[in-house]
Amino acid sequence: MHRAHLPLIAVIAISVVQAATAFAAPDAGAKARGAYGFYGQSAHHSFTSARAHVDTYQRYLSETHGIAVPTSGRVEPAVVSAGVAASETVDPEIAREASDAIADDIGRIQRHVDRMQARATSLGDDATLAKLADVEKQLGVARRAHAALHEHHAGEAISPAEAMKLADQVNAALRAAHAEHDEVITRVGTTPNP
Repeated sequence: MHRAHLPLIAVIAISVVQAATAFAAPDAGAKARGAYGFYGQSAHHSFTSARAHVDTYQRYLSETHGIAVPTSGRVEPAVVSAGVAASETVDPEIAREASDAIADDIGRIQRHVDRMQARATSLGDDATLAKLADVEKQLGVARRAHAALHEHHAGEAISPAEAMKLADQVNAALRAAHAEHDEVITRVGTTPNP
């Protein structure tokens, strides 16, 4: 063999190793990370959606009814439209739409968290199950706060001030559950996407 052929042989050998590596089976934890990643990211996006729906509803209450957004909320208080009186009632159609959208998001979050719990149970991952129990606790607070908001929306006259107070309780619980959840998905090796 001539020395001139050595670089060519080296290139071929490197190509073969790279091709074999590309087709190699994933590591043992890939399947678990993949399931955690999918359900974790899906729940993360549903949390973001739920909080965006609450924020939008709070902005509506602020802009339309002159109710200040509580400082615990993410929404910046808006400038109240001229001539808006805080005593007006909330448009029932908007209240129902907001409540339904938030309920849908909370339901999606719950499904994804349930799937993460099932995966953690099948793997015997007690540390993740413990963290998911914390998420469940905060999600339960969010569900109860949402139920109170939904009940308020079922009334004949929907008070903007009470709706804002209840929406803030939903948002605070979602914020706490979301933070707990992001700790879980970071712990299992997935970084929350924005």
